[in-house]
Amino acid sequence: MRLKKWYAIQTYAGSELKVKEDLNERIHKREWEKGVESFTIEGEETFFLVPVEEVITSRSRRGAGTEYRIPYDYDLVAKPNERVQRGEVIARKAPRHMEEDAKVTEVEALQRVIVEMTNRNEEVYLIPAEKRIRRDIRVGEKIRNGVPLTSDSDEHYVVLNRGTIVSRDKVRRVTFVYEDGKEKSRLIPEKYLVKVRKGINLKTGDRVESEDQISSRASGLLKVKEYKDKRIVTIQRIEKRRLFPGYVFGRIGLEEEEMMALIDGVKGAVRYVGSRYKPMPIEGPEMKLIKRKAGLLAIPTAATAAAATTEASAEPRIEIDFTVGEVVEIVEGPFADFTGSIKEIDKDAEEVTVMVKIFGRETPVRLGFEGIEKL
Repeated sequence: MRLKKWYAIQTYAGSELKVKEDLNERIHKREWEKGVESFTIEGEETFFLVPVEEVITSRSRRGAGTEYRIPYDYDLVAKPNERVQRGEVIARKAPRHMEEDAKVTEVEALQRVIVEMTNRNEEVYLIPAEKRIRRDIRVGEKIRNGVPLTSDSDEHYVVLNRGTIVSRDKVRRVTFVYEDGKEKSRLIPEKYLVKVRKGINLKTGDRVESEDQISSRASGLLKVKEYKDKRIVTIQRIEKRRLFPGYVFGRIGLEEEEMMALIDGVKGAVRYVGSRYKPMPIEGPEMKLIKRKAGLLAIPTAATAAAATTEASAEPRIEIDFTVGEVVEIVEGPFADFTGSIKEIDKDAEEVTVMVKIFGRETPVRLGFEGIEKL
């Protein structure tokens, strides 16, 4: 058995995880565990690594953001900037009860259409139940000002400002008269309304509205924005993307014949990087990069003068003396110790794009000015 060294196994793009599973199974089946270093990644033991990074995206698989309109009478259950899983409750409206004795004097059936304007404020249109709403008035559809909401084009129910239809439901306008003679009306969606009819007397504590919950249809990071009429909750998907498409990594100390036998016949595994016929270990900055990306080695950070400034002082802009095409050394992040040529300089963002060679391929790396040094 030889000294363990890092090796890269080239695979077909997209088959990295399957190759990793097959190689792990082959190690156990041939009892080569002592010849390959094992790692525990997210609670799973493995002999081979496929480094991934989590990328937050506000777009779903079908291209649309996952948004939820949360009225202010709902309580947020999930916390902003925390992860939620599909099916978890993100908001809840508690059941409503009578605050004091009252009599129901009127129950009016209505249809409610809510239009969100371009400034994200809302207009609410209440239409009598006997009126017929046009078929093209659907949630998610954009609508122009001046468009009638009813089939008979009743001028009393015309959209005043262009926007997007965000809600369409059936509600009841329930009027209560209290013992002191005060009258109060409340709009209650039909699906939450407990059986209430005209003329009924209600006692303090009687329930008039049932509980409602809004659950997440996706998993991801929860973001909240506050508006005049509601909160908008967005679930940003968290994708796991392979950092090195087409590669599986391992720290192996098997004999050369065993190493070749390890990948022989594994579907998707092509060869060891470096030589088609002889495994060549990965050394230097490439090995460090793999370990940093896999979370096995700390990522260095560059020291900046801004760290010494006080909170009251304004942070100065960074002066640079780099040019496009110049070869520099990276001193910060997972790619520290690599050298590469500057492809682009963004002075406004104070960032540069450096082209770095990894396994013979050029890869663009975006860094702050403080993350590079002259050679």
